[in-house]
Amino acid sequence: MLPSIVGVWNATIPQVVPILIIAHFLKNGDTYGGYLDVPTQNAYKIRIDIFYFKQSFITFNLTSIKHSFEGSFKDENKLTGILFGNGFKFPIDFIKIKNQSEYAVNRPQTPKRPFKYIEEQVEIKHPNITLSGTLTYPKNKKPIASVVVCHGSGGHDRDETIYDHKKFMVLANFLTNLDIAVLRYDERGIRNSSGNFLKSNDVDFAQDAIAGLEFLKSRKETKKSKLDLIGHSKGGFTSIIASNKSKLVNFMVLLGSPSVSGEEILYEQTRLILKSQNTTEKKIQISLEIAHYFKLILSNAATDEEKNFIQIAMNNVFLGLESMTTPWYRSFLIFDPSKILSKTRIPVLGIWGSKDTQVSAFQNLQPMRNALEKARNKKYKLVTFDGLNHLFQTSLTGSPDEYGLIEETFSIEVLNLIGKWIKKIS
Repeated sequence: MLPSIVGVWNATIPQVVPILIIAHFLKNGDTYGGYLDVPTQNAYKIRIDIFYFKQSFITFNLTSIKHSFEGSFKDENKLTGILFGNGFKFPIDFIKIKNQSEYAVNRPQTPKRPFKYIEEQVEIKHPNITLSGTLTYPKNKKPIASVVVCHGSGGHDRDETIYDHKKFMVLANFLTNLDIAVLRYDERGIRNSSGNFLKSNDVDFAQDAIAGLEFLKSRKETKKSKLDLIGHSKGGFTSIIASNKSKLVNFMVLLGSPSVSGEEILYEQTRLILKSQNTTEKKIQISLEIAHYFKLILSNAATDEEKNFIQIAMNNVFLGLESMTTPWYRSFLIFDPSKILSKTRIPVLGIWGSKDTQVSAFQNLQPMRNALEKARNKKYKLVTFDGLNHLFQTSLTGSPDEYGLIEETFSIEVLNLIGKWIKKIS
């Protein structure tokens, strides 16, 4: 008797930031179909439009993202095969989930409506782009401050949803209950915002943040309050660039933010994440050597032969070379935030987690301090919280592998510090 393909299956692509895939296989009469969810990349209901299942052999296509799978049953609860797409092929195992509770996630910090404040869906318009967002502000009183939140790397929705953790929604809820207005928005080209995410760079994202500040300045509810930027991870780059381009920025909160170049971040991130996953030193060194080739890509010095070699080497990282040469990725690797921070005089709060393997506190806190001291900035505070990862969750290893397994979305200690600091500065 053939095993049943119908049901929910999950798989993980083991890379620097592991990618979780949840496959929903369905049957209607004699026809098989279904869809895939990729929570890591905020991608859901990706339709399987071609599905072939005979004896123990299975193939399916995801035409919309140009991916396909070929495999067979290892046993009744395991599918083993190859995932193809973007010029790579990768071994993958799908494990059958016996009941929904095995993959259902508990996110106790996600706010539940109705709220004690006003929540308004808004549009922020600036040249050629319309950003769709949510503005929250207190009822019957003026906010003591108003903030725009800036996203980490990758295309994010307004809540910066990662593994069903709605990080920015939790942050906005916490701050608005302290009478601080918060504007969060879908990044350009993501969800309900127009524009092209892949063709945009850090300067473009900074212009979006500035448009958010100008929007707050135009609103009667927020126009008289001090304006702030809160940037998480790469959003720190966005905030720093925006603060240099706009006088509307009164202060900044930088969460797990780089203070050295993206290239330096990449090397240290690769080393720390692989180390947290108990990778051998030899494999770590190979990965660092691959990262070294990004210099050739950036300088356009790589020959076709070298590019082919890099692509083959990158197959086990689940990333196509094309994605590594987007405008944002190029600007990320080159940009050195310390050059702007060394001229920054507005108040700055910088926070890291001691177990952050993506933007290490050890690598970034002291350079930020040095830059702000060079600027003679007397109103900065830099803090490292023990035991927290890049998402500010209490973590065992700090590895991205743990992000989706942890119920905590955002450390209450960090939220309290952010709230108290903004109230004090305002």
